[in-house]
Amino acid sequence: MSELFTEKLDVSEFEGATIAQWRAAAEATLKGKPLDKLSTRTSDGLTIDPIYQRDHFRALAGSENDPGVFPYIRGAKESAAWEIVTDGVTPLPRGCVEVDAHQIHEDGGTAVQEVAHAWAEGLKELRRGVTEGKSVDEAARCLRFTFAAGGEFFVALAKLRAARYGWARIVTASGGSPEVARMIIHARVSHWQQSSLDPHTNMLRSTVSACAAIFGGCNSLVVSPFDEVFREPDAFSRRLALNTQLILRDECHAAAVCDPAGGSWFVENLTREIAELAWADFQKSEVVDTAASAKAQRSSLSNRRRVMVGVNQYANPLEKPLAPTKSTATTRLAGHFENLRHNAWTYAEKHGGLPKVFLLTMGPLKQHKARADFVRGFLESGGFDVLYPTGFETASNAVRAARESGALAAVLCSTDETYPDLVSAVLAEMAGTMPVFLAGYPSGDVESFKSAGIADFIHLKADCGAFLTAWQKTLGIAL
Repeated sequence: MSELFTEKLDVSEFEGATIAQWRAAAEATLKGKPLDKLSTRTSDGLTIDPIYQRDHFRALAGSENDPGVFPYIRGAKESAAWEIVTDGVTPLPRGCVEVDAHQIHEDGGTAVQEVAHAWAEGLKELRRGVTEGKSVDEAARCLRFTFAAGGEFFVALAKLRAARYGWARIVTASGGSPEVARMIIHARVSHWQQSSLDPHTNMLRSTVSACAAIFGGCNSLVVSPFDEVFREPDAFSRRLALNTQLILRDECHAAAVCDPAGGSWFVENLTREIAELAWADFQKSEVVDTAASAKAQRSSLSNRRRVMVGVNQYANPLEKPLAPTKSTATTRLAGHFENLRHNAWTYAEKHGGLPKVFLLTMGPLKQHKARADFVRGFLESGGFDVLYPTGFETASNAVRAARESGALAAVLCSTDETYPDLVSAVLAEMAGTMPVFLAGYPSGDVESFKSAGIADFIHLKADCGAFLTAWQKTLGIAL
C-alpha cells in the first residue's frame, strides 16, 4: 500500500493564495459586505468568526501538550475512556467532595459563568481542606467537579477544556503539584435544553451533548432519560439513555481517540476565550447571577435567533400532548413555548380542535409560497392549526373561504409590490369580522397599513413568543 504514496503530487501550476485573497473572494460573493459582518455571538456571548487560520488564532499555553500532560487542556487522562453512570449521580470515592457547577447551566447561566463558579467553589474547598490539616495535594486529590453537558456543541466541548486549564493553574499556584492539578469531571446531560414538546427529540439533544462532553474529556457521564423532565422515566426511556452511551463507546468508538478536537484553530481559540473570560469573572469573587443570561437566552429563543427543533421552529402540528405524571418545570428554556402549546391544547379540548388561522394566499405559488411557509412555521410553534390553501385570484374568494373555515384570524400572504391594492381589497371584504395579519414588513407602508386595519405583522424580525402570547390572549385562547 505504501507504494501508492511514493510519488509526490505536483501542485506547482497552482498559485498560492493569501488570506487577503480568500477574504476578497468571500466578500465578492457577499456583494461587498465585509466578511467581519459574518461574525456572530453564541448564546453565551462568545464570538464566532466565519474563518480561522493558522496566523489568526491564539491558543492557551500548553495546548500543544499531549492528553494527560499538564496543564491538561487535552484531558486529565491519557485514555479517552469514560465511566458510564446510569443512576444520575456518580459515586464519590470515600472522603471526596463534589464541586457542583452544573446548576449554573440549569439556571440559565453561560459556559463562562459555569467555569468561573467551578473554580471559585473548588478553591474554597481546597482552602477548607488545608484549614482542616490536609496538604494542598491531599485536598486537591479529594475534589470532583460536576458540569452540565448541554448548549451549543463546540461551546460545551471547549468549556471542559478551559475548566481543566484554569484549575491546573489554580492548584499549582496554591502550592500543589502538577500531578494533583488534574480536574476530574463528571458531566450530566442538561435539563435546561430539554422540552416536553416533541419529546423524543430530547434523545437527539442528549446524544449531541454526550458527544460534546466525551470529546471535551469528561471522566464520567450520565445521560438522562428523554422524558425525565415531565414524567417518571420508564424502563424504555432508561434503556435508551444507557444505550446512547453504549453506542457512542462500542459502535462509534468515541473512546478510541483522546481530544479529537484538539489542534482545531476554532476549538483552541474558543477554549482560550472561555478561559480568559471565566478567569476575569473568577477574580471578581462575586456570587454568580444567572438571571440576565437566562433572560437573554429566553429572548433569543422567543425571537427565533436561537432554534429549538419542535419548540420554536419545526413544530409538529399533529403532536398529541403527553400527560405529565409529575410537575413540569417551566423555568427550562422551552418553558414559554410549552405554555403556549398547553394553552392551544386546552382550547382544543373545549372547542373540538386547535385554534385556526387562515392564510390568504394571493396569486400564483411563487407569489405567496415563501411567506406562507414562514408564517405557517411561525404560528404552529404556538399551537395554531394553520389552514394553507392554494392561491386565490380575488380578495372576495379568499375572504369568503376564510370566513367559512372557522378561523379566528387570517394572514395576507403575497409580495410587497401587490400589498397596497390587496390590503384595501381584503380589509374591505373582511369588514372587521376577524383580525388580518400581514406576512412581511414593508417598512414604507407599515403605518398606512396599520391605519387601514392590519392588526399585526409576521416577519423575520418579529418576536415570535411575544406575538403568540399577545394574540392568544386577544383571541381568547389564553386566559
